[in-house]
Amino acid sequence: MHHFVNQEEAKNLGSKDFINKLDWIVYNSKWNLEHHIKYFDIPRNKCVVIKNAIEKISFDEKPSDKISLIYHTTPWRGLKILLKVFKNLNLDNVELNVCSSTIIYGKKFDSLLGKTYEGLFDECKNTKNINYFGFLKNEKIIEKLKKMHIFAYPSIWPETSCIAAIESMAAGCEVVTTSLGALNETCSPFGKIINFEKRPEDLEINYREALLDSIKNFWSDKTQKKLKLQRETINATYSWDLRSDEWKKFFDKIRKLKT
Repeated sequence: MHHFVNQEEAKNLGSKDFINKLDWIVYNSKWNLEHHIKYFDIPRNKCVVIKNAIEKISFDEKPSDKISLIYHTTPWRGLKILLKVFKNLNLDNVELNVCSSTIIYGKKFDSLLGKTYEGLFDECKNTKNINYFGFLKNEKIIEKLKKMHIFAYPSIWPETSCIAAIESMAAGCEVVTTSLGALNETCSPFGKIINFEKRPEDLEINYREALLDSIKNFWSDKTQKKLKLQRETINATYSWDLRSDEWKKFFDKIRKLKT
């Protein structure tokens, strides 16, 4: 279960009859598990956490002529905040690459909600030092991440995990994000996490400070040592080699319990 408690896909968990038909519910983070148990009153002995996984990402040396930021998730998760912060910073030799579109969820979804974010995407297209790419397939995103320095993600969305952050860390990018949802659990101890603020004005101020600090100190010895350890650790702990073993052991365990 990777959906948050307020999403349509999770609502059946509020039915005791439905829960009684399930042997196990597998969650993608401890944060998500705890919120589901509290919200739906799910028996803890039916719940287990098996985290997300990614394909290992090889490392390429980052370009040193400029700092490249990337935002590669859906627009409603923080793009509006990021645009305000980036325009306010107005830094030379810093660019923002936006890979975001509603088409990721299909043509029907895009036809319903696409126009809502057209203004935001137009702002990206018309702002100095912003490159707007729209929707890109995952393999294209991975290639871009290898050349990026910072995943700039002022999240206003309760992530239950975050594949975008995991892949960014594996590619050697610093992640600058908020404490909302499971982002702290997902990115610790490597990400730069700021406290989530409900007031957009407060979030913008705090995020601007954190992002500017990451930009200024990206090439410091301290940051480079951290990022080296980060990509090695994330590629190891979030690899499918490791996660597939976890799933196999889990299936072996529940089969034995059935016999």
